[in-house]
Amino acid sequence: MNRFRIRRVVLAMAAFALTAGSQVAVRAPAHAESQTAAPAEWGTRCGSARLGLDGDTVQLAPTLRRDTNPDGSPVAYSPDSRGRYTSVIMVHGWTGRGTHDAAGQGAFSHRIDLTANRLGSVRTTRSLIGQYQSLPGAAVFTFDYHAYSARWVTDPHLGPALGKVIDCLYRASGQKVIVVSHSMGGLVTRYAVTHRGVVGPDRSDEISTVVTFGTPETGSVAALLSEAGLDTGAATNDLLAVVRMILAGCGQLTSSNIRTGTLCDRLPAPVSAFESQAGRALRAGSAELRALRPWPKPVFVDALAGQARFQVPRLGWFGLSWGRTTSVEAGDLIVTSGSAFQGADSTRTVSCSYQLSPVRGTTDALGLRLGLISKADVADVPLKAFTGACFHPDLMRSIELTNEALGAVSDDIRSRQPVTASSLLSAPVPAACGHPAGKLSSGKLPGVPKGRGVMGLAWVTTGQPRADLLTFGDLDGDGTGDAAAALYCDAGGVPWPEIIAFYGPGSTLIGHISLSDINLPGHEAGENALVHRLRYTAKGVVVQWSTQQDGAPGASATLDYTATLRWNGHAITASGLTATTERSTVDRFLRALRDHDTITASSLAADGVAEEAVSQFRSYGDALAATPDCLGPNSDFPPSAEGLPDVGGPAYVAATRYCLLPTTAGGATYVVLGMDKTGFQRWQVSSLSIV
Repeated sequence: MNRFRIRRVVLAMAAFALTAGSQVAVRAPAHAESQTAAPAEWGTRCGSARLGLDGDTVQLAPTLRRDTNPDGSPVAYSPDSRGRYTSVIMVHGWTGRGTHDAAGQGAFSHRIDLTANRLGSVRTTRSLIGQYQSLPGAAVFTFDYHAYSARWVTDPHLGPALGKVIDCLYRASGQKVIVVSHSMGGLVTRYAVTHRGVVGPDRSDEISTVVTFGTPETGSVAALLSEAGLDTGAATNDLLAVVRMILAGCGQLTSSNIRTGTLCDRLPAPVSAFESQAGRALRAGSAELRALRPWPKPVFVDALAGQARFQVPRLGWFGLSWGRTTSVEAGDLIVTSGSAFQGADSTRTVSCSYQLSPVRGTTDALGLRLGLISKADVADVPLKAFTGACFHPDLMRSIELTNEALGAVSDDIRSRQPVTASSLLSAPVPAACGHPAGKLSSGKLPGVPKGRGVMGLAWVTTGQPRADLLTFGDLDGDGTGDAAAALYCDAGGVPWPEIIAFYGPGSTLIGHISLSDINLPGHEAGENALVHRLRYTAKGVVVQWSTQQDGAPGASATLDYTATLRWNGHAITASGLTATTERSTVDRFLRALRDHDTITASSLAADGVAEEAVSQFRSYGDALAATPDCLGPNSDFPPSAEGLPDVGGPAYVAATRYCLLPTTAGGATYVVLGMDKTGFQRWQVSSLSIV
């Protein structure tokens, strides 16, 4: 079969499995309502008026004409592969806004147009909200607490109010929600997540992923910018000294015009705001920050941060230097990366470099003009930049961070989709037979050197697509569609024992087990083990496979096993293991002869063998009553029968297994039944000889 035909067969089989093999009922989470309404109705049901949130605004973010897909088409909401939606709640920061409208003042509403790569440019045609709206299965909601944003997160209009919205959307959708937050909005989210909801002592059963942009988990640099202590701190703290220099420059610029068209316009709210309830609480070491509970472990937190590096004069902060500088990391000017990353499961930083030395700035400009240095090697001048990808207010405009934020939400929603045959073609696989763990491409592990073998889905790597090598069902008891697949592996020679892998939604690898680890007591693991069939039943998988018996040649699978595999929450376990060998056929054959049932005996043997056996056992009656001893060609035969498997030998009999029946009649030692395998769990008596 040529490779193009194989590909067509594989894809056809995958399509069949997708439509016919994954019909698994999905159970809604506890306390969740049946999902029959569209996201627009959830927005009404979970709005401010219905939940009693006063001036807070909850809104299903409208799709705007200015947000378009790369092909120019407008972004639009669409369900996931299950026909369902997951709520994505956008939470703005301190003194910000969240509502998404044509004015574009919302924290997540500006077009993504910034990059830290000074040699590159950004051509994104939509905002972060627009990015999410184009993602199948995402229903984007904004939570706007602007009227109360100078208050601390414990205020009823902040953390507790967001908690009510989470509860409502969770129950309305039947899905765990996702939260994307900026700055203090991350602390508002943290408060909501760590307090009781509709399921348990916290909301970790209602929220799956939280993405934070510049959240001051341990306090904010901006909170130190009160007049008291700034100059004192600048004398001993590099970071405060940099901030002091920037403020001094901004003071000169704003003396003539409050709107400068520079970074100064992007600095935080006036000093008076820092004396608000939230401003005081955001100071590092505050009692309010210490009182916040840590993120619950079940919630995945992806923290994003800006890192601005300033080249500052080395010979005194307020005196003129002669080109010598030192580098100071100032976070995003409001929050340091260390604060933003506290307690996170995953982190991503966007880094920028800026020049505060007038002499160094002049020499850099000269170097650029003469072509001695690259623009990428030159630190920018912050006060000449209206915005920057690394600055706190603009993190949601940075292509580096928004790509990460989009990926986090996309991965979460994709992880909820039932497993399909086509999705397994790019699933992860464990390390096996000398190949490292990795992710499949078209069903095979890429990067394996030529001649070193293959690793991948058994129904792809063997070139014989078979739907019975994968099965679908709820394997971990969570009510979602899972799959079990046979993985084939070899190192360039004889195949190794195959692996059974359990996959959850999003083709996540739940667990795996090698068939070499499943054996009856007293039986050694075979050199290889090949799956015959997988079948889902009662939250388990019945697997049938063939391997070698002790003494059988490596390529002869003469032992057929059947077992049920189940996931116990930590590993795959096997139960109900049974084995089938040639013995069952031999026993039935001999029993039929003793009962003079030639019809049954003939059905178990090759043509003419049953008739010959009837004749021979008249002479060797004691053999008919004996218990057979079955051996493989590589076994240790008794001296009188050593020549049985030797080609050309005087007693040679061609067979897969030899069952010896001792006799003392007529000078013979054994009546030998030659046995051959004719299929899974099927054998026949292929020959009879006297030795």
